[in-house]
Amino acid sequence: MLKHVGRMAKNQRGVVVAYRVVPGEPENSIIVDTSSLMAEEHDTLIKTVEGASGQEADEFAKIISNDHPFISFDARGHGKSGWSSADSYTPNNYYEDAKAEIASLNVDKIILMGSSFGAATAIKFAAEFPEKIHTLIIDDQPPEFPSATTKEPLLKSYERQKNDLFDSVDQVVQWAQKLRSRHFGWNISDEQARFWSEHATKMNNANKRIWRHDPEVMRCLAPFAGLEESDLRKDFSNIKVPFIVARRLGDGASLLSPVWEELQNLNPNGEYLTYPEAGHPVIFTEAKEFAKDVLNFINKL
Repeated sequence: MLKHVGRMAKNQRGVVVAYRVVPGEPENSIIVDTSSLMAEEHDTLIKTVEGASGQEADEFAKIISNDHPFISFDARGHGKSGWSSADSYTPNNYYEDAKAEIASLNVDKIILMGSSFGAATAIKFAAEFPEKIHTLIIDDQPPEFPSATTKEPLLKSYERQKNDLFDSVDQVVQWAQKLRSRHFGWNISDEQARFWSEHATKMNNANKRIWRHDPEVMRCLAPFAGLEESDLRKDFSNIKVPFIVARRLGDGASLLSPVWEELQNLNPNGEYLTYPEAGHPVIFTEAKEFAKDVLNFINKL
């Protein structure tokens, strides 16, 4: 059974960050930027305090950690990491936060994964510090985020999430099975839906369940949609380290599919994997198959 020894610590930039680690040394660890994963609590092998569970990456971590220690962290405003002022939720701040967390590991090389919009952070880091990357893994997100096409969905998400109140976990489960299925292509079990619903929300003072992440994140990222600084295609084309790009083909809008051929032309040196039945993110909806493919790729290097 996967054990979580949750810890939280203030990073070098003054942000309280929640971590998770699957026991092991940090060398060649997989680090997941869980910006969009809304986990309840993560652990760290380097800093302090207490903890509880992981979340969407749990099953993947359980498999991967047999070969590689697994470390993940929640970005500011997500999971149990601290909420910040609204103007601090910028792509650059997420990147600088990630640099601080990775630096604190004090290891020579890492296997770096970016899941959902954490992919932008991972791509930027791999382009700037290739000497620190053993392998790069991109999970279901193009190197342009926020893209021009995501501005309106981000603002709609903000307007909905800031007012969302749930009477029970059961009500969150119903939301997950309907809305998430429609927009994220989820084909998950009832057990997975309940697990996600329990950890993506928390109780407020009125005894209602609200989102664990800060809804302001969506509103604050929207103005960056389509800007030059949000377009990392040049960085992606220059990546020289071994890499995987994984996409889903489940129902719902996929941001990767429209640019799938373009990415392979930009950088044909990686491995491009498609999961026909997956939803978003692949790490949650196709954990076993994705973990197997990642391990096979790493073992061939």
